[in-house]
Amino acid sequence: MTLLWMKRTVILLCIMTINVAIAAPKKVTLEYELERDGQLFANVTEHFTQDGQEYKIESVTQGIGIYALLGKRELKSNGIVTKQGLKPLHFESLQSNSAKRTLLNDFDWENHLLNMQVKGRQQEEALQEGTQDLLSIMYQFMFKPPTQPVFAIPLTIGKKLSMTDFAVTTKTQGLKTKAGSFNVVTLTERNTDEPKIIYLAKGHHHLPVKVVMYDDGAKFEQNLIKLTIE
Repeated sequence: MTLLWMKRTVILLCIMTINVAIAAPKKVTLEYELERDGQLFANVTEHFTQDGQEYKIESVTQGIGIYALLGKRELKSNGIVTKQGLKPLHFESLQSNSAKRTLLNDFDWENHLLNMQVKGRQQEEALQEGTQDLLSIMYQFMFKPPTQPVFAIPLTIGKKLSMTDFAVTTKTQGLKTKAGSFNVVTLTERNTDEPKIIYLAKGHHHLPVKVVMYDDGAKFEQNLIKLTIE
């Protein structure tokens, strides 16, 4: 074995190790506490799994105390993993057993149509390349970390599809949670008075460790309390 061959072997092994290190995980579980205007409101548990080229994400929000009377909210997304990241095929939003609040989306990529079922009614929207749903967008950055200071992405929230603009922080900042300390980059929704802010852990596959959002004037903060990566 020549010295040159040994050096090439070492370099190749290093490259392979780096590729494995940065590859997106196949299984992720995230557990959050959700606060409403500073008061504990609900627990959120999310599971991401990838099997071959297929992915599945499930999110369950369960109210705490009197908020438990609101029932569970479930979000589900499944699709395929491509070189561009996640490509959703189906998304659904379920609120307890209320059929009126059920939202179903089917992505017809071949015909460039998003088929939506909203309050039992069918409607269609033109489907653009790169479209994400309300759940898949949170895990898309494992595969395609944000690199531009500003970017736009087509996003369906279940009942509406629109182009959503985000501004990205240029420097990482420290963020402490019950799950630990993370260096994060932030995505801040633009062109809205109540922007959603997503905090992505740069050293942990750009997973969301905190989310700030608003609904009917109330401020919601979703903070990570446990992270499991396989």
